[in-house]
Amino acid sequence: MFMSRVRVLAALIAASAAAPAVAADPEPVQETQVAAIESATEFARSLIDEASVTLADEALSEEARLAKFRLFLAEKMDLEFISRIVLARRFRSEMDDAQSNRYDAAFPGYMTRIYADQFHKIFGKPYKVIDAKPASRGDVFVATDFDIGDRKTLNVVWRIRNRDGENKIVDIIVEGGSIITLKREEFSSFVIANGVDALIERLEAETA
Repeated sequence: MFMSRVRVLAALIAASAAAPAVAADPEPVQETQVAAIESATEFARSLIDEASVTLADEALSEEARLAKFRLFLAEKMDLEFISRIVLARRFRSEMDDAQSNRYDAAFPGYMTRIYADQFHKIFGKPYKVIDAKPASRGDVFVATDFDIGDRKTLNVVWRIRNRDGENKIVDIIVEGGSIITLKREEFSSFVIANGVDALIERLEAETA
């Protein structure tokens, strides 16, 4: 069930009660946050439900379902932002134009494949939204629990950002671990050990 507007507003008021007073009237800011939280929660629910339908389409082969799912993820994720975050600036600044173009071309396919491999098995399972709260940069964290059987749940938190009126996923946190942070650490270690060209070749090889 959606978190009601009254509950969300009450939570925001309680969270800000200890903060220093400011001159501006806080009500418009709080109302904006409430609207953002509700919008992000609806987006997360819609994403999960639509993904479940896509992956349950028996008219398609499993390979075709996964390909369709990857296209769906590409639409819902801010891949341009994620591609900049996961490769540290110091490495990106050292790339020439040809390397940058190859990296930009390979990254979306690589990342959607990673997400598809990790998440296609949980979409379609019962889930519930357990929390939704504001994050930095105007983002919203929407926390969900998926029933994975044997009385176990998998906690997945979706970090959602609104850009130009459109919600996008900018990170996914699984059981407390940020996939973007993990990938950033993995990329950095790989580049230090093997170089940028080797990373790009790896992305290209794993995109197909």
